[in-house]
Amino acid sequence: MGTELSPQPVASPRTWPLVALAIIAIVGVVLGAVALVVALTRPGNAGSAAAPTTTASPTYTAEEIAAAHQKLCEVYKLAARSVQIDTNGGDAALAGVTGVNGAVMLEQALRTAPALAPDERDAAFALAEAYTNANAVASFSTGRGDPAWRAAADDVIAKDAEMRATCGGG
Repeated sequence: MGTELSPQPVASPRTWPLVALAIIAIVGVVLGAVALVVALTRPGNAGSAAAPTTTASPTYTAEEIAAAHQKLCEVYKLAARSVQIDTNGGDAALAGVTGVNGAVMLEQALRTAPALAPDERDAAFALAEAYTNANAVASFSTGRGDPAWRAAADDVIAKDAEMRATCGGG
């Protein structure tokens, strides 16, 4: 018996386009990688005389600053009054909604008042954060005597005092 040779697979006429496509894809990836390496390692236009651009902070008129302050304080007073009333009632759900609403009102006022002074902006953000934190802590606290709740409530009181001072209320 002679040795039989197994037939070699013959490339189908449909496989050569796939092989060609694979080779083109590999070459494309290699060229892309080389271009990326070259772009990242080459120094920029060293001879360029263009200076780096900087964006100047916008400036606001005294009227714009006063209007932004007034708007923030109006929103603060409304939110603080709502929080004061609803958190001293007996409805925990309403108190929670009011805390979130107060935080959202302050954040909306901040978004629409770019002329605010940084300290006013910081005080309002701090109070909004204290409102939401107190709301979260209230969901798992065991009552008004709970140390976590007491700390959150004290934080709201302190941040509210800062906003009241910012808005000229004490």
